[in-house]
Amino acid sequence: MNKFLKIGIYGIWGVFLFLASMEKFGDFFAAGNGFWSVIMLFVAGLCQLLASTAAIGWAVLGSGTLKAKYLPYKFVNNYTVPVLIIGLAIAASAARSSSDEARAHKLGFKDGREFSHARENNITNTTDYAKYQAEQKSKAEAKAAQDAALAAEREQKAKEEEIECMRSDNPECYISKHERGDYICEKAVEDSAKYDFKWTNGFTEPKFSNLSWYDKNRKLVTLYGHRAQAQNGFGAFKNIQYSCTYNADTGEVLSTNLQ
Repeated sequence: MNKFLKIGIYGIWGVFLFLASMEKFGDFFAAGNGFWSVIMLFVAGLCQLLASTAAIGWAVLGSGTLKAKYLPYKFVNNYTVPVLIIGLAIAASAARSSSDEARAHKLGFKDGREFSHARENNITNTTDYAKYQAEQKSKAEAKAAQDAALAAEREQKAKEEEIECMRSDNPECYISKHERGDYICEKAVEDSAKYDFKWTNGFTEPKFSNLSWYDKNRKLVTLYGHRAQAQNGFGAFKNIQYSCTYNADTGEVLSTNLQ
């Protein structure tokens, strides 16, 4: 690992762990603490402080001549040091969880997880936490109702647009909101050629130049085009016209025609 990259990674990791350890020590006099919870907080803070020291120390001394001078031991390397740091962090997390369980029981919370969630929102008593939960539930219900109203509005708008498309007798309007059919008809036309087949449309030219309703009530649309060549039985390519009829609701191709 690059020396400066190592210093950056382990240095940031160490600072983060140090700040986390100070947060644990700062909770000694928080509401709900008893003998056991304070002991567990101390263990958690100490483990994170040791992990922080290991991370920062390895960032500074873990390479070059400093490592040879101050860390000559073979078991202190890029594999064991991260394992040590992670192990201490896990131990700190377990100790913090034990402390939270003790504080939760003393303050009347259901369990340590509930208390941890309350603490994250700067709440340390069950009355305020109940109010907080009620507010969150109310906000969630209001958002759900708003989302439902927006969904209903979008659905209604889509229905109105579809009705307007049908009134205008414009299949382009209808397929723009359902199945356009360009790709599925392109494949269907290619597959229906008896011999070799090639498109002659330019990069910006569509393969299908116009369309019409085949059966408006059944939502069947026919696409038409003329930018292709098909090989005949003598091996010669000739320009052709082609069409493809498909269901604009399902995307199912009903038929193709090459002339």
